Amino acid sequence: MPFQFNIGDHASPQAGFTNFNSAQYSQLKWSRNKLFKMVKNNPACNAYFRTLPRGRSLSNMINDRSIWVNFGPLIEAPYYGKAYFANGEIGIAERAFRMGKWTVLATIIHEFAHLNGAPGHGGDTRAEEAVYHCGLGTSEEYYGGVDDPRTPYNPEYGD
Repeated sequence: MPFQFNIGDHASPQAGFTNFNSAQYSQLKWSRNKLFKMVKNNPACNAYFRTLPRGRSLSNMINDRSIWVNFGPLIEAPYYGKAYFANGEIGIAERAFRMGKWTVLATIIHEFAHLNGAPGHGGDTRAEEAVYHCGLGTSEEYYGGVDDPRTPYNPEYGD
């Protein structure tokens, strides 16, 4: 069984994380479907995830039912989400939903990278690089370091 969205059937142990509302759910369903297709059709995505400190493939992670994705209404800019690897909880900010389904998808990938050990401090860009390696950025952005606002990948984003 795959990772789970909190639609009211989970009490997150993470303070400030709650369930999604019905309006958010359509973007989440789209993101989950796209993520499963992405992992199946883009080997670079799994390969990159295996290089992260915990060494899990993204396929393995998205099939882990102990990982919960919650709404994080208290997550403030500049963040789109947060992950807590101690309890396998991810929170997605309202900001990601306002940006659209591609940003929701990129945020889920980014936060899965944190759960897989990508540091969340000191300007480390490995979590954001996962977004690129899963096909959501351009090579010009990745190698040139200049953000293209038409993609959800941001080479300048290091958290």
